[in-house]
Amino acid sequence: MSTSIQVLVVGAGPVGTVLACELTQQGVRVRLIDRDERAGPADPHSRAILVWPRSLEVLRRIGASEALVAAGHRSSGVRYYSGGRLLGTADLGTLADSPYPFVLALPQSRTEQVLRRRLAELGGAVEHGVTLVDLDDTGERPVATLRHADGTIERATADYVVGADGPASAVRTLLGIRFDGDPVDVTYAIGDVVVGGPAPADLQYYYSRHGVVALVPLGGGRFRIAANVPHRDVADGPPPRELLQRILDERARVPLTITDLLWTRSFRPRLGLAETFQKGRCFLAGDAAHVISPAGGQGMNVGFQDAVNLGWRLGGVLRGRLPATALSGYDPERRAAAARMSRTSAAQARFALQRGTARIALRDAAFIAGRAAGLVRRILVPLLSQTDVHYGSAGTHPLAWRRGPVQPGQRVPLAGMPPLAPYAFTMLLWPGSRTPTGWAAAVARLRSKAPADMPVHDLSATAGRARRALRRALGARPRVAVVRPDGHLSRLTPLHTT
Repeated sequence: MSTSIQVLVVGAGPVGTVLACELTQQGVRVRLIDRDERAGPADPHSRAILVWPRSLEVLRRIGASEALVAAGHRSSGVRYYSGGRLLGTADLGTLADSPYPFVLALPQSRTEQVLRRRLAELGGAVEHGVTLVDLDDTGERPVATLRHADGTIERATADYVVGADGPASAVRTLLGIRFDGDPVDVTYAIGDVVVGGPAPADLQYYYSRHGVVALVPLGGGRFRIAANVPHRDVADGPPPRELLQRILDERARVPLTITDLLWTRSFRPRLGLAETFQKGRCFLAGDAAHVISPAGGQGMNVGFQDAVNLGWRLGGVLRGRLPATALSGYDPERRAAAARMSRTSAAQARFALQRGTARIALRDAAFIAGRAAGLVRRILVPLLSQTDVHYGSAGTHPLAWRRGPVQPGQRVPLAGMPPLAPYAFTMLLWPGSRTPTGWAAAVARLRSKAPADMPVHDLSATAGRARRALRRALGARPRVAVVRPDGHLSRLTPLHTT
C-alpha cells in the first residue's frame, strides 16, 4: 500500500499533538501516528506535570490554553526553603506582560486529553497502532515505511516528516542523527499522594543536607512529590509510602502526613541533545530532540515551543505564504534554546543538591542576596516561565535578562495587546510615552503601506499595567514593531510622525 501526504508526524504525545493542531488549523494535510494501540494516553501516571506561562501563551494559538487552565491547578509562585527556612519566592504574579502569571499543575495524561480533544475539534485524529519501521530520506521527498496493527505495511511519501516520538526516537535513529548525552548520577522518586496537615497552596522546593523534595499541589487535596533518592533497581519496586514520608519529614520539616499513596515510580534520566534538529525534509521535536534535567519541570514546555516554532514555518511553506528557506531557522533557534534550558536546569539541580555545611550556607546566602538585589524577579521568574526565550545572539546566555527595548528574537509582551495574527507577521504601532502630534496620520500611512495579509495594530489606547509593560519592552519613543507569528520580534524601528 502506497500513499502520499504533506506532513507525517510520528509520536502522538503532547508535542506531536500540538504540532498536528498547528498544521491542521492551517489547512495542511497531516497524519499523526503513534505505535501505541490504546486510544487514551500511553502513560496515565506521567512524569511531566507543570505547564509554565510561555507554554500557555503559545498554546493559545491553537485554542487549547483556556481548557488546560480549567483542568489544572494554578500556583502563583514557587517557594524555596532550606533546612525548613524560607529563602525566597519566585512570584509569577510579577509577570505583568503575560496573560498567564502562574504555573499550572496538570499531569501530562490530562494535558494530552485536552490537546487530543482540541485536535478532534479541528478535524484531526490520531492513528493508533501505526509503527514507523523505516525512513528513506535519500530522495526528493522522504518515504516512511509504516506497519499497522493488523500487519499491513504501508509506504507513505511525505513532503515533510517530524519525529516527536520521545527519547528513543525511531525517526532520529533511522536518520542517523547523533544524540549526545549520558545518564545523570541521580535517581528520582515521584508519586501522587494525598496529605493531611497544613498543605501549601503553591509549589514548594525544600533543600536539605539529605537532598531536595518538591511538593506540587494538584488540587482536590492531591500533591505530586518529587525527590532525589539512592539508586534503586527494578527489583526494588516503586518507592513505598514510608520512603516518601521519611523524605518529607527529613527535608521539608513540615507537619504533613501522607494519608493515601495513589502511585509512585523511580527513574534515572538520560539527558541528551540531538546534533541537529533538521536533516533535509525531516525534523525532530520534543524529547526526540532533547532530554533535559527534570529539575524545574521544563522539558515538556521546551517541546511545546519546538512545535509552535516549527508549525508556523511548515504551514507557511506548504500554504505558499513563506519561502522554503524559512524552515532553516528552526534548527538553530530551537537547538540553542534547548541547550540553554538544559544547562540552566542542570544548574538548578546542582544548586539544590549541595552537600556540606559550608556549601549549603554559601548557596543559601547567594539565594538571599539575589532576592535582595531583585535577581529572583528579573532573572529566575522569566527563566522558570520561559518568557525569556531569545532567538537572537544573546539567546544562549544562561542568566540573561532584558535591559531596554526588546531586540529581534525576543518575545514581545502579550498581556493587554490585540491578538497577533497566528500565521502572518503583525505590525504594532507604538506611540511611546506620549502620543505625538500627527499620530493618526502616521498610522493611516503605515496601514496603507502594509502588505494585505499583515494586520496593523495601533497601541495608543493601551492603558494601565499593559501600557507600562509595553513601555518597558518597546521604549519611550514611537516605534514600529514587526512581530512573528510565534510572538517573537522580527524588527523594531523608529516611527516618524512628521
